[in-house]
Amino acid sequence: MTARGSFAKRILGFAGLPFLSLITPFLFLPILARVAGADAWLAIAVGQSSGGFFALIVALGFNTVGPPLIALAEPSIRPRLLATSVQARLLVWLPSAVLAGAIAAAVSPSDYRVDAAVMAVAMSLTGLSSAWFMIGLGRASLIAIYEISPRIVATVIAAVIVLNAGDVLWYPVLLVAASLLSVSLFAIRTAGVRELMRRDRSAIREVFRANRSAVTTEVAGGAYNSLAVTFVGATAATAQAAAYVSGDKLYRIGQYSVSALGNALQGWVVEAGDAEFGHRIRRSFIVHAGLGLAGLTAFAVLGPWLSEVLFGAEVAIDEATALGLGVATLGIALGTSLGRITLVGMGARRQFMLSVLLAAAVGVPAILLLSATYGAAGGAWGLAIGETVSVCTQALFVWRLRAKAGAFIVATTRTHEAPTEN
Repeated sequence: MTARGSFAKRILGFAGLPFLSLITPFLFLPILARVAGADAWLAIAVGQSSGGFFALIVALGFNTVGPPLIALAEPSIRPRLLATSVQARLLVWLPSAVLAGAIAAAVSPSDYRVDAAVMAVAMSLTGLSSAWFMIGLGRASLIAIYEISPRIVATVIAAVIVLNAGDVLWYPVLLVAASLLSVSLFAIRTAGVRELMRRDRSAIREVFRANRSAVTTEVAGGAYNSLAVTFVGATAATAQAAAYVSGDKLYRIGQYSVSALGNALQGWVVEAGDAEFGHRIRRSFIVHAGLGLAGLTAFAVLGPWLSEVLFGAEVAIDEATALGLGVATLGIALGTSLGRITLVGMGARRQFMLSVLLAAAVGVPAILLLSATYGAAGGAWGLAIGETVSVCTQALFVWRLRAKAGAFIVATTRTHEAPTEN
């Protein structure tokens, strides 16, 4: 297979299959928006937002550092690495799930507090996912089997139940069951029950020590990204918050598409070593920039119309909200390439962490202030501001490190005029 064919196959494997999980919720979300009403729509979204944020804490930074760790590890020690990660993350999950549920219940409309709390618990369980391990192995098929399929089944069943009985609670309940099943099956398949039961306290402590910067980075990013719906729900009027939720659902398509592309390339850029690193990060940046620009264009041209078609006129977004979310989509695409792939691949975790901390310091107040003043559009542009700050800071760090290393990207690219990809 040619280098170009191998590159395309990798992207299709890791970015194409996850689109099944992106499309599937749209079997359910239009039903939720039209059958259950704006209050239930907002409550489920707040639960997703709160639980998604705490899932970043539960994940302990493995979404960032895990793929290259597994890609470079000897096959014999990979089961032990997975078992240790599961044990460490379980210690964090229970208190995180309780806090996520309590916050979601407090912010949500009173009639749907239980629904919001259970949705938050369901989302917090995604922090126990082993998708990062599968990415490091380069096995997209495992993601389809253990991550995507259970959620597809749960979502389809929930859509049928809500359509016929109108009981929204079944959606988060079924997602809890799907997450528990997928996490358990893959851990047992890969590490085995005996390995999972063998606890190495020093190794668990090392996970908490070694992953501190990655956890800080992901949690800070979640403060202005995952929690955006919660912030808007707490500060804007219910109608405006419900409209923002519609835009956020479309934004997540862009975000998860970028994440899927990042999954495809994160291990790839480092697996061939320094000889190919410069060439591969340049290629990564071009592909991510193209995806981000496509997202910006789609929001600007189709955003308001598509949100109305999918979710109804009552919760549709306007042009200003669509454009803000489009800018945020471009920002997260560029930031994935510059930060998660390039800076982490260069070993510059501290710089990556600092860029996200700065973005959170600017983005969170911007979302709160602008959404309180301008509603859904303010929340969207507050999010865009945070992503823009992150990208600009990461670009500065990459430029400085490149200069310090003697323009290694240019040097390696010229040295390997006919590179080959795995």
